[in-house]
Amino acid sequence: MNRNCNMDKGNQDFSEIIGKYEALAPVVEERMRSVLCDQNHPMMYQITHRIKTVESIRGKLERKPEKYSAVSDLRDILGFRVVCFFQEDIDQIAGKIAGGFRVDRKRSTDKRSLIDPTSFGYLSLHYIIALPDDEEYPEELRNLWFEVQIRTILQHVWAEIEHDLGYKSEFGVPRMVRRNFSRAASLLETADEVFSYIRQMLAQYKQEVVSGIENDQAAELYLDDITITEFTARSQKYLSLLGEIAAITGAGITEANPEGQLPLLNFLGIHTLGDLVKMIDREHDTAIRLAREKLENTELEEMSSTVAYYYLYRAMLVNGDYSPERVKEFLALTSRDQRSIERNAQWIMNARSAQNP
Repeated sequence: MNRNCNMDKGNQDFSEIIGKYEALAPVVEERMRSVLCDQNHPMMYQITHRIKTVESIRGKLERKPEKYSAVSDLRDILGFRVVCFFQEDIDQIAGKIAGGFRVDRKRSTDKRSLIDPTSFGYLSLHYIIALPDDEEYPEELRNLWFEVQIRTILQHVWAEIEHDLGYKSEFGVPRMVRRNFSRAASLLETADEVFSYIRQMLAQYKQEVVSGIENDQAAELYLDDITITEFTARSQKYLSLLGEIAAITGAGITEANPEGQLPLLNFLGIHTLGDLVKMIDREHDTAIRLAREKLENTELEEMSSTVAYYYLYRAMLVNGDYSPERVKEFLALTSRDQRSIERNAQWIMNARSAQNP
């Protein structure tokens, strides 16, 4: 009888503390997203959490009675997982979490130093944390400690697959598949490192592009997402032309992504920043004239930062020897409306005829 009463009391205690963690979880998630949110440099891919069941809590207490004498000793009843893109993001995220929560350093562990070749999915950083000791949060929630794991997407993928297969350590893996586990772990770890290296290369390349454009030494650089974006934002030749067009109506400039210009420039044979600069020099006067014809009697108040490309393309089509079919092919890159394509192609051919009577 006493045993049954104790068991009932135990279940009641477990349910009560689980209820507290259920109340804590959304509060933590909201704060964690606020702490980690960075629109300019997104590091976080996903935040998830889980709360242990009564059975799981009881099992852990029974397996490790020498370490946990009461349920209040557990620090992982609530577990958060932050999944990030790159290895180097882990420390940055950890720093932000340490700044936004209290951290129990003695119980926190960094498993990234493990050398077990099959432990790739477990090479995450584990913090034991709690809400700040701030009256903004109820005391009963501030006193609850919980775990947060920080790992990369590829580490997360590995851990999820390994968990799905049912193996949590190398000792449970049959010998005949242990080597393949190691091979898979090695491949994913290598991929993690390569992706980090690629990001470093892109950051360095962007710096070189910016420096080249600002110092007028970027003529040989091929057009890509980075070069077209930085050229549109920094090239004095382009910005001067854009300013002249905007001045026709006194319009303001709205920032727009210029990456969509790449297939259009490629169609016209513009492949490098040097080609683009020559295009601006060559087509400048015609582009301004065409812009005046279109805009002079309008009251347009806002213009896209890519509008200068629009008039440069028209100028090139007017001044070039493109056939009506080729003009329509170009216009089809920007519109699926056949009537609009026909109308604009006719406008271009008329402008060419008027310029060369």
